[in-house]
Amino acid sequence: MRWLWPSLGALAAAGILALALPISGGAILPSDRQPDKVAPLPKEPAVARDYIAARELWAHRTPADLKQAISLYEKVIAASPDFAPAYAGLAEAWLIIREYGEATDSRAYGAAKSAVEQALKLDERLPAAHRANGFIQYWWSYDAQLSVNSFQRALALDPRDGLTHFWYANILSDLGEDEAAQREYDTAQLLLPGTPTIAIERACAHWQAGRDRRALMELSQLKTQYPQDATIRNCLAWAHISRGDISAYAREFREMARLRNVPELLSLSARLDRAVARDEATAHMVLVADAQREFAAGERKTRMTPAFHASCMGDRDTLVALLRQAGLLGERWYSATLNKRIAQKWADDAEVQTLLKQVIVATPKVELS
Repeated sequence: MRWLWPSLGALAAAGILALALPISGGAILPSDRQPDKVAPLPKEPAVARDYIAARELWAHRTPADLKQAISLYEKVIAASPDFAPAYAGLAEAWLIIREYGEATDSRAYGAAKSAVEQALKLDERLPAAHRANGFIQYWWSYDAQLSVNSFQRALALDPRDGLTHFWYANILSDLGEDEAAQREYDTAQLLLPGTPTIAIERACAHWQAGRDRRALMELSQLKTQYPQDATIRNCLAWAHISRGDISAYAREFREMARLRNVPELLSLSARLDRAVARDEATAHMVLVADAQREFAAGERKTRMTPAFHASCMGDRDTLVALLRQAGLLGERWYSATLNKRIAQKWADDAEVQTLLKQVIVATPKVELS
């Protein structure tokens, strides 16, 4: 898995069903605003009902509902193979199920990419397809410039799509473009008022921008408000390990794994807990080993995350080994959040700085809206 947030799964809070039905591939606008045009639907009433049902199931975010949503999208596509929004919806369902179900990243991203490509063949002006494409390009293909281009294209086609503004804000935040990200969060909040997940991801963005104390305070408050939200736990875990607190990381990771109830996460959490009990100074090696396993299995494409974990825990030997491997394999690390924190931690270490520069990707061109 990629480093776990921000993501599509950030829209999993209860009651966000309004995000389910698109307007020209985008999100529903607040009730006091009128859309420029009605949401596209298949011509056949029965097929339209299946499409609407798939959108609602997608919003529920449970593994069973997501599986059913995928089946319904495939049914809609079989009946109306030229209906592009169904392919975009199918892509989003696959992107979600990799976080809430048991689909592997390679399987989910592969299926999503195929669906997006078909959607764009049918309708190159479908905003939802460009939005999903931008997500895939950033978190799976690791091409930040293409991702930014896709999000900007989606917003040019539908500038009032709150969901696109929200997802774009998450990516801009990870790229270190804090000013641009905050603008996008503001716009998303105006278009989707009362959406708890915007507050959650914005709190995470404070950590990404280096406002650690504010992030921890807001995330702790949100955890009290939304105790069943796994994203909050995940954000807190990252904030804690960045301070070298592996025990707090393990605690939040344990709760995140429990809330998601994915066997692999539960198993990793149990191993991490045992490692912390044995020796906190070396417990992070459980995370490093699991990341190496994922890399070998094709479920992870860079060593950026385990290198960050090693850096946070002051493990120079492991950090240098991972940086050397990454350099030899031509890896490109896109996350300004992680790259900057590693660089700051080892500011006086010439070897780490040299190795890190070999894998850092230049920040893509971002146009402020």
